[in-house]
Amino acid sequence: MKRILAILCIVILVALYVITLIAAIVGSPVSNGFFMAAVAANIILPVMMWIYLQVAKYLKKKGQQIRDEDAENNCK
Repeated sequence: MKRILAILCIVILVALYVITLIAAIVGSPVSNGFFMAAVAANIILPVMMWIYLQVAKYLKKKGQQIRDEDAENNCK
């Protein structure tokens, strides 16, 4: 699951970099909004991915602790 999400994140970031480049080159009034949105997404997306991975790691560890405690209680 993490690998698929990481690949998806890479694809989205590459697309955002291309959109940012095109928006910076094109001089239309709409391109300014696209450029700002792409720059913001280039910052927010990796941060959100990092947060997701940290929460997943925490929940996996917490779930293992709960399973271990249940196994100990069932043995007694």
